Amino acid sequence: MQAPRSRTVLLSYPSPAPLIGALAAALLGMTLAWHIPLMLWDHLDLVPLLQMAPDTAGPSAWLDFHGGHWHAAAYVVLLATTALSDGQPWLDCVVSWALLLGFALTIDRLARRTGLGLAEHPRGWLLLLALALYPGHLPNLQWGWQVAVFICLLGTGLVVLMLSAPRLGLRHNAIAWLAAAAALLAFASALALLPVALLAILLRSELPLRHRLLHGLPWLVLGAIVAAYYLGGGMAGRGGGVEPAVAAAYLLNFVGAGVARFATDLAPWLAAVAVLAIAGPAWRARSCPRQRPWLLLMLFALLAGGFVALGRAADFGAQQAFVSRYVSFSSLFWLGWAGVLLGLPTNGDDRALRWRRLLLAVMVVFAVVNAAHLIKRAARIGAETRAIASEIRQQWPEVAPELLGSAYFDQPEIARQRLAALRQLGYSPFSGDSGTMPAAGRSH
Repeated sequence: MQAPRSRTVLLSYPSPAPLIGALAAALLGMTLAWHIPLMLWDHLDLVPLLQMAPDTAGPSAWLDFHGGHWHAAAYVVLLATTALSDGQPWLDCVVSWALLLGFALTIDRLARRTGLGLAEHPRGWLLLLALALYPGHLPNLQWGWQVAVFICLLGTGLVVLMLSAPRLGLRHNAIAWLAAAAALLAFASALALLPVALLAILLRSELPLRHRLLHGLPWLVLGAIVAAYYLGGGMAGRGGGVEPAVAAAYLLNFVGAGVARFATDLAPWLAAVAVLAIAGPAWRARSCPRQRPWLLLMLFALLAGGFVALGRAADFGAQQAFVSRYVSFSSLFWLGWAGVLLGLPTNGDDRALRWRRLLLAVMVVFAVVNAAHLIKRAARIGAETRAIASEIRQQWPEVAPELLGSAYFDQPEIARQRLAALRQLGYSPFSGDSGTMPAAGRSH
C-alpha cells in the first residue's frame, strides 16, 4: 500500500528539474550581462604574474598571502582563462559558474543519498538545489577574480560528499583530502574544512578506532602544514585582539546575511533563531548518516564565519560581515539547515511537521527577497564597472587620479602601471571589443 501512495504523490507535482535548469541558465545570463569587464581592485594583482616569465615565477609569487588567502589554485585558472580570452574577464566568470554547477552536483548527490532526491522528495530537492545555485552568488560570479571562491565551494562539496559516503574507504578520504588542499590553495575559508573533516571521520562510529585514526592522520598532517605556513607568514596572530562580543555579533551577521543581507538589523536575530531552532535536532541527529552531510555543511559555514570574524572583526567591526561576497559561504549554513529540517523524522507528530514547514517557509521568503536585493546590486555594479572601463579607455593616458584610485584601493600610481601593462598586452579595457563578450554576447 505504501509504494503506490508514494507514486501518486510524485505524480501530483510537476518535476522541478526544469526550474533548476532555468535558474542555472539565468545565473549564467546575469553573470555575463553584468560581469566586471576589466581587471579591477584585487584582480589587478594578477598583472605582476602575467608579466613574469614562467622560469622566474618562483614559489613565493604563488604562495604568498594575499589578503590572508592563498590563491595559487586560482592563479592557475586565471592565468589560463586570461590567455585563452585575450584578457577578457567574462571567461573567468564562466569558469566560476561551471565550478558552481559542480558544487550543485555534489548537493544533488547528497540529496539522493539522504532520501531528499528528486524522485523521493521533489520539493525538498528543489529547495536544496535552489540554495546551491542561489543568486546570492552573483557578486562573486560577476567578478572574475573570485574564481577562488568557487574552487573553495566545489572543494567543500566534494569533502562532505566523500567523507559522508556509506562506506568510507581510502579512496574517498584521498579524494576529500585533495579537494580540501585545492580549496585551501584558493581561499582561506577552506581552513574550516580541516575541523569539519576530522569531525566527519570521528563520527563514523561504525569504523574501528584505528581505522578512524588512519583516516584522520592525513588531515592532521595537512593541518600541521597549514599552521606552520600561517605561523611563518605572520598570519597566526591576526584577529587576536577581537572582543568576544564583537566576534559573536560578527558571526551572527555573517550567518544572517546568507538570507537577509537586505535587512541588516534583523539578520543577526534571524540567525540566532535558526541556530537555536536547529541545535537540539542537530545534536540528536549527529550520528545519523542521513543527517551528517547537512550538519557538516552547517558546521563549515559557522566555522568559516568564525575565522572571518577573527581576521576582520577587530579592524572593521561587526557590520563588515555584511559584505555581499560572503553570502556564497553564509548561504551554506541555510543549505545545511534546510537539509537537516527536511530530513528529520516526524514520527506522526503533525505539530512538529507544521512547525518545521513554518520555519522553512520563513527562510524561503527571506531568501527570495534577499536574492532580489543581491540581483539588483549585481546589476548596479555591472553598470558602474562598465562606466569605469569606458572612462579609462577614453581618457588614457590622461586618466584622472580619482578614477585610477577607485580602480585600485586609492593607489593611482600602481593602478596606472598595471593598466599600462594591460594596454601593452592588448587586454581589456583597451582591446577592440572593449572588454565585453564576443559578438554573440553584446546585446546587454
